[in-house]
Amino acid sequence: MRSAVKKKILSLAGLAVLVALQAAAARSAWLSWRARGVESRPEAKVRLLRRAGALFPWNDAAPFELGRAYFQQGAEALGDPAARDRLFGLSLQSFLRSLRLNPASPAAHFELGQTLLYMSYLGLPAPLRYFDEYRRAAELTGHNSRIRYDAGKVLLGRWADLTAGERDFAAGLLQSTLAGRDEERLLDFLETWNVTLRDYGLAERILPADAAALRTYALFLGERGLSLEARQAALARAEALDVARARAELDLGRREADAFNLAEASAHAAEAVKALGSVRFYQDLAGRPLFDPREYSETLRGARRLLALNLIEESRSLADRNGVIAAYLGVESDFTALGEFETFIKERGLFAETDEASPFKDLETLAFRLALDFQLNRYRDIARMGGELASSSLIIAPSGRPSYVRILELVAESNLKLDNVYEAERFFRAALEAAPDDLRALLGLERCYGRLNDETQAAEVRRAVDRLAGPPVIDLGGRPVPKGGSFKLDLVTAGGRRTFRLEFGPEAAAPGALVSVFLDGRVVWEGNGDTGLAQFSATLSPGQATLEVAAVGGQAALARLSSSADGSR
Repeated sequence: MRSAVKKKILSLAGLAVLVALQAAAARSAWLSWRARGVESRPEAKVRLLRRAGALFPWNDAAPFELGRAYFQQGAEALGDPAARDRLFGLSLQSFLRSLRLNPASPAAHFELGQTLLYMSYLGLPAPLRYFDEYRRAAELTGHNSRIRYDAGKVLLGRWADLTAGERDFAAGLLQSTLAGRDEERLLDFLETWNVTLRDYGLAERILPADAAALRTYALFLGERGLSLEARQAALARAEALDVARARAELDLGRREADAFNLAEASAHAAEAVKALGSVRFYQDLAGRPLFDPREYSETLRGARRLLALNLIEESRSLADRNGVIAAYLGVESDFTALGEFETFIKERGLFAETDEASPFKDLETLAFRLALDFQLNRYRDIARMGGELASSSLIIAPSGRPSYVRILELVAESNLKLDNVYEAERFFRAALEAAPDDLRALLGLERCYGRLNDETQAAEVRRAVDRLAGPPVIDLGGRPVPKGGSFKLDLVTAGGRRTFRLEFGPEAAAPGALVSVFLDGRVVWEGNGDTGLAQFSATLSPGQATLEVAAVGGQAALARLSSSADGSR
């Protein structure tokens, strides 16, 4: 009986102890929370945390927060060496106690590393190396955690003191934590890198193989007037990644098309075109051939072809929504591919409107068919169609005039290919009657008169071309281009090799401000806007070209643009 009573008393006592411990733990946790999240006065924080630790000595959060509080007080007492050294010592002891209770706490290892780092700054004796604590913190936390990034950033600031192995570890931390496409974190890293060591080779090593990250880095360099060589190299790397991504998207699109998932196939092809649209060929400026231009062209052709085929398959029509079909034909030059494209269209009965019985019923479809025939070298068939057109009586509606003019030009070009120069002249003249300012027809006439050695007529046509192409000098009136903005100017050109001189106004950007110049989307010059002049040469196709000036590092002012032909057109 007594034994049973004794056991009962012991059980009740144990339960009471357990309840007391739970209450102490709860009270200790509450005090730690209050010190961390509510109390702002350092002295009051310390009092609360001491009480929390006394109530429940196994609460690792209490010494952890106490270590942070002592560290904060020590950092604020740097002007008082005695108080400072005492507080950093207390911080060290608190973190060590927290880690004895919870050795796997990455936060405690990181904060201990911070304390040891400050102690090393001040020449205070420390029982541990700050690097080892940062490494333990990084190893104990997640792959892309804030602690890993902060540890890497701190070590970046101490780069000169690190061994080769420690540098490799720090670089690996930063590389892995910057791979998450967090632009804010990337910019924070770049600011630290710029202030601490500005080592371009190290930045190139650490930055992830991500086009967006490399462009952010390039913009950072451009805005601050830093290394132009490093900026262009980063953009060249980004564009090589864009080409690789476009190729992968095209492969996915082709697989979806094989499975007859046309919407998904078109989405992948559109992504490929979008990726290639970011390529401005910075590798030419950087002198780094990171991708083959032929791969770029083949991928663009493949993606545009897939889009055109899918559009035709889905719509069962040649109605060229958003110019998808024209965009493909504009880049395709392979004879076999064009023949397969024509067969694809014929198999779907989409050339029925141009039967011999009514060849001019649908001028838009006829223009499309003749353009395809021209690319397939069927010049005699096109010339024969021109004869039928000349003998017919057509009333051309305004909506059909562009197609009609294009048909006349194709007939003229085909006759020129067949050395029927007078016939070519006749159809080019007919095209100009329908569209007096048509540059292609004027340039065709110029070639006709060149073949006929009729310099008088050729000179007259050249004057018309020059009037259409605009003056050789364009006054831009000091037009301002704000930092981060761009200015686009459409130019009408007769084609050929031309040299351009873009003059900046004296009120241009601040010294060292970067300006980029693009012609038809391709970079042709990059330099400082305070140099007064950008000069570059380019080979242009006849028609319209677009010049774009982007102010990267500060506001630019555009004074005038002049151009001159390099040799004959």
